[in-house]
Parts: sequence; structure tokens; C-alpha cells
Amino acid sequence: MNSSTAAVDFEKEYSPSLNIKRFQNDEKPYEKVVQHFISHGKAATTLAFRSHKVRGNVRYGGLNDNQLVDIIYNDSEFGSPIFAYIHGGYWTSLDKSSSGTFVGPLLEQGYRVLLVDYNLCPTVTLEQLCEQIRNFFKWLHHYAKETQPSGISICGHSAGAHLLCQIFNEDFLRQQQPELYAINHLFLISGVYDLRELWQLTCCNENNKLGLDAVRAEHLSPLCWPYNNKLLLLHNKQDLQVHVMVAENDSATFIKQSQLYADKLKLMEMKVDYKILNDYDHFNIIEDTAIANSIVSLYIKEKLNLK
Repeated sequence: MNSSTAAVDFEKEYSPSLNIKRFQNDEKPYEKVVQHFISHGKAATTLAFRSHKVRGNVRYGGLNDNQLVDIIYNDSEFGSPIFAYIHGGYWTSLDKSSSGTFVGPLLEQGYRVLLVDYNLCPTVTLEQLCEQIRNFFKWLHHYAKETQPSGISICGHSAGAHLLCQIFNEDFLRQQQPELYAINHLFLISGVYDLRELWQLTCCNENNKLGLDAVRAEHLSPLCWPYNNKLLLLHNKQDLQVHVMVAENDSATFIKQSQLYADKLKLMEMKVDYKILNDYDHFNIIEDTAIANSIVSLYIKEKLNLK
């Protein structure tokens, strides 16, 4: 069969661990890479907590749930630039305890880092989870007013990149005041921006853990949103820069979605750059942010205008 007419294996396309090139000598490389990713993240986070000041489990919304954020800083929260990180895990796994790979290199540059948690599906639906992340954005606005950061950057990885796109949700934008949008940089790393194919797959939505149907999947897909130029102009006035990044060894579908989403934002005349990071996969593109001179760390530093 010609490759152009071959059926696409969407279960593989949406399973990042099946597209790696590392750990191929292991019996189950797809399990090894996930285990390594979690253990690496937990080690980096533990080190960050031991090495810096921490204000943990700060509530940004809800009661008695996981709408929590850890704030890691050097001497004072006041004045230093903010870098917030929203973890991935296909909305059903992981938490902030393994999300601290960015901390060391960024705190060396004078940043404070915020590690964002949220309730996992199926304890909530994906629609409810997205609302939680919008709660975080509202909280971040008030926190910034209190602590006067010199800049604000937010990063999301994989499903976390999808959640970060809630900042462009039209209903959310309509509710906010213009001053909310004093955000300088968004980093969307190896994200998923179209849910219309994945919501029926067992790899990421077994037993419909996300609480989706075809209509909801489209409604929650940033690539399907009818962006309004007047609303997005609020972001442009604040000189927001969006950095869409994807790993060379992500699947073709992940790479395509990243390219399409970058193109969509460019059509809105937003300041967007798109980058495929060579030699990385879906996991070590985050793991290597713990290394100050890694390719991914240097790229982020360049975008943040750091030395």
C-alpha cells in the first residue's frame, strides 16, 4: 500500500511514549521513558525545594481539591519575574511534585517559579479542568498585583500546553479586564491542540475519562476556536510573545498540530515563533530544562532575553 494512502495509526500518533528512540534496548521502552520522566522530574523538584525558599500549596481556586500552586523563589517573592509551569499527563496523570525541572536554571537567573496543579480527570471532566486553569489565570493576575513581578511567563507541556491555551478562550477573554494581559511570554511545548481525533482513543481517553463527546471535543480544541481579533488585540497591546515548540521525535500528528496552531495565531497578527527542537522527544524536551546549557534551556533563555 502506498504510504500516502496507508491508514494512520492514531493510537500510536497520540501515544508519545511509542514514538521515542531512547531506551530501545529495554524490554518495554515505552514504559521506561515514562518512568524515567517521572523519576527525573521528582528528583529535580525535590532538589529545588531543598535549595530554595518555597511557599507550597497556595490555593488559587476551589476548596479541598487540587487547585494549588507551589511558589519557589530566592530571597523574596516581590519584584522578581514569574515563570509558571502547567504540567501534562493527558489531563489524567502527573502532578506538581514532578514538575520542577525548570526551577534551578531559572532561579539562577533571578526568576521565581510557580508549579501549577489541578484536578485530574475523571474526578472532573475536561471542561471543568479547563475552568480550573482559568481560575489560575485570575489568581495569577491578583498575585502579580500584590508582588509586582518584572515580567510574567507561562509554560505548558503536552496536555498542559492545551490547558495554557485557555488564556485565549473567547468566553474567558470577554470576562476579563485588559490589565490581566500583562503577560510577556507563553511557551507551548509539544502540545495537543485538536481533540477531535483523540477523544475516542483508548491511549488517552479509555472509558471516556475526559467526559467528552464529538461536540465537546471540538468545543475544547484550540485549533477550532473562532478567534476574535478585537479580543486578541488585548494580548497584542501587552506585547505578548508566543513560542510554539515541539520535539523532532514527537509524532507527525503532534508536530502538525503545533505547526497549525502557530499558523493560526500568526493569522491573528500575534507575535509567534515556531520551533522544532532537533534530537528531542516528547519527554526529554522537558527533562533537559533542568540543565542550564541544554539546547532547550538555551532556547528558552534566548526568548526570555537572558544571558
